[in-house]
Amino acid sequence: MKKSDQKSLKVNELEITSTKTIQPTPDVLDALKVDYPIEASIADLVDNSIDADAGKVLIRIFREKNRLISLCVVDNGHGMDDDEIDRAMQFARKRDYNQEALGMFGIGMKTASLTQADTVSVLSRRKGKGYVGRQWTEAGIKKRNWQCAVLGPDSVKAHLTRSWGSLGTLSVGTVIQWDNVRDFQRLHGNPDAYLEEIKRKIRNHLGLKLHRFLQKRAVSIQMDVEDISSGSTFLPSRVEALNPFPVITAVKGYPKNFYMSASKKLGSLVLRAHIWPKKSKDEGYKLGGGKVAEHQGFFFYRHNRLIQDGGWNGWIGTMDPHMSLARVEIDIPDSYAGYLQVRPNKAAVDAPASFTGYLAKARAKDGTTFKQYTETAEEVYRAKGKKKLPPILKPGTGVPAPVRDVILQAAIPLRQGNGIALRWDKIRGNRFFEVDRDNKELILNRKYRDVLLDGDAAGAADIPVIRTLLYFLLNDTFRLVNETQLEKKKLDVINDALVKAINLEANR
Repeated sequence: MKKSDQKSLKVNELEITSTKTIQPTPDVLDALKVDYPIEASIADLVDNSIDADAGKVLIRIFREKNRLISLCVVDNGHGMDDDEIDRAMQFARKRDYNQEALGMFGIGMKTASLTQADTVSVLSRRKGKGYVGRQWTEAGIKKRNWQCAVLGPDSVKAHLTRSWGSLGTLSVGTVIQWDNVRDFQRLHGNPDAYLEEIKRKIRNHLGLKLHRFLQKRAVSIQMDVEDISSGSTFLPSRVEALNPFPVITAVKGYPKNFYMSASKKLGSLVLRAHIWPKKSKDEGYKLGGGKVAEHQGFFFYRHNRLIQDGGWNGWIGTMDPHMSLARVEIDIPDSYAGYLQVRPNKAAVDAPASFTGYLAKARAKDGTTFKQYTETAEEVYRAKGKKKLPPILKPGTGVPAPVRDVILQAAIPLRQGNGIALRWDKIRGNRFFEVDRDNKELILNRKYRDVLLDGDAAGAADIPVIRTLLYFLLNDTFRLVNETQLEKKKLDVINDALVKAINLEANR
């Protein structure tokens, strides 16, 4: 070819002679297995429940003595009919998502499930329609070339209409069941410690990622464990909202809105900047434990669902601990969906290189630059602060109303979430009280109630001195995620001392 001909040839002038369809092999499933921890996989399933207008969701783990059998995510949403369940089981089939839907790519439920388990079964019923069920197995996909099993309606009905805790029996709704869960198969011996840890991870993850829905009570999420060998179900625990932003800011004038624009076509992007108080003990700051510095930076939301919980997307090169107090709340408008791209596993947002340049131009209405905001957050972290009263959990039901009023009106910070409730109930043995951290309840042994009443009538807030003292004495123990051996010993001593005091009172 002559040199002049090389110059005239354009790179996009390539000749097409024909077309050919090349289908993917079933091995494409391995490529779809992105990095999904089990709690993130369950969050993908709960997203579908919210899209189905479910008011209640149950996450249930089935065990048989010391062996974990399967995991189910159950909801009372609108369910699916025969055509809808086929579409739901098809990989990368994008349904017609409504404007507020949490689903995006059409792969979430399948990929999240098959990342964790060899078998995923979906059972459902829509109002006025029949019972339908489908089942994917990894073997069915790889060895039988995308063969999806159709489940019998009678077996689907039997499974839906069994007892599902607070959901009762489902006439309408959906159950997603994982069998041969890989995490379960790696366990040896008693799984109790694993169950407590995985329940903690799931509660923290869902509590954070879906905190806006939980705060608005748009959905209630519970977890429990059923032992199929005995037929007993262990006490359920509720997923509480973990709001990652402070109620009381560290700096006057914050939270502050900054406005950024990548182009006139995309419009304005609002960055709501927060600065946490230094050394906060709030669960919303600690976010379930771990390194708080990992949660500094941008918190991106799509349709009220938290996608990314920390990271600076190039604005700051490292997760410097001195920036730990800075968190920025960003709702991604649909117009920015192509610019700020959500990853398929909904774990992070990819921003182009130009993002940091536009951030540098972002301003608040008072003229503050985004750089000045991050500098202020760093100054607060480095400053030597005044000692403040540590926040306590609010008094809940069972604390006398006049006592509650005094506490709520006092100049003492109160933690977010439900308060501590006190009630009398049956307790095995001679302990004076038991602590239920999951439900934030202090249960008092009713066998001692008559001794303390000394002939007075029982009531919803009787024996107010004991209730008030225990509320303050045990407030700190409710903030612990897991009971340490030292804390257990302290509670045992308090229990023994109270029982001894009760016996003295009875013999007086």
